[in-house]
Amino acid sequence: MPSREHLVEHLSALQSEIDDAPYAMLGAGQRVQDAAPQVKRLLALCHGWSPSPDIPAEIQHAARGVLAAFAVPEPAGGWDTWEGAPPEAPPDPEGQDPRPPPTEAELAAIPDTATFAAALVWCGYLASPKMVAKILPADLRRPALGHVDSLLATFRPVRRNQPETRAWWLALLERLESFRALCEAWDGTTAPPMPLQEAARAVLMYLNHKSSSEEYEALDEEVSPFYLQPPNPRGA
Repeated sequence: MPSREHLVEHLSALQSEIDDAPYAMLGAGQRVQDAAPQVKRLLALCHGWSPSPDIPAEIQHAARGVLAAFAVPEPAGGWDTWEGAPPEAPPDPEGQDPRPPPTEAELAAIPDTATFAAALVWCGYLASPKMVAKILPADLRRPALGHVDSLLATFRPVRRNQPETRAWWLALLERLESFRALCEAWDGTTAPPMPLQEAARAVLMYLNHKSSSEEYEALDEEVSPFYLQPPNPRGA
């Protein structure tokens, strides 16, 4: 069993990430901040518990509440019958990722949770005709390259050895590179061209941010200036 200090450290780190990103979105109108009460409750319970195989029902329910708040679905049969994730199959020696390992610079450039979430929300603005109509083109263009670079910095360092997952990741990087090229070609003096809006929608759907293009057609919410600012460099 992990130590109490180990549990408290990780839950405290999660709480800090939530506090640092009050406007970050989980998708479908749900904010990261909405999970704060469940995390605080679990953290408070763990402060007074010495971890052992006999886990109090109250702590189990609190942990499930945190997962539900982050939209993590219950496994088939429910948590009571779940025996853990199956072990990953060893990679095929012939299917090793041919790319070199990520550099220290790539790893250092991975954005924090709030920066990544802001990029997703901005993409949602660009993918929705109703949101595009609300926002001045120059305001929508201002953070474009910064947000796309945040997405690229998140996924570029990833290495996958399973052929299926590696193909998925490489296809995502190709979409993001194409998306960035379209952003560079748009100067923000006019509304974003339709291919650019469709590219934003395709990236988000590839990331399972929403399940259908109709959801972006219907997206209509209040515009937050927070997502229209270029992201700050990590650590700034």
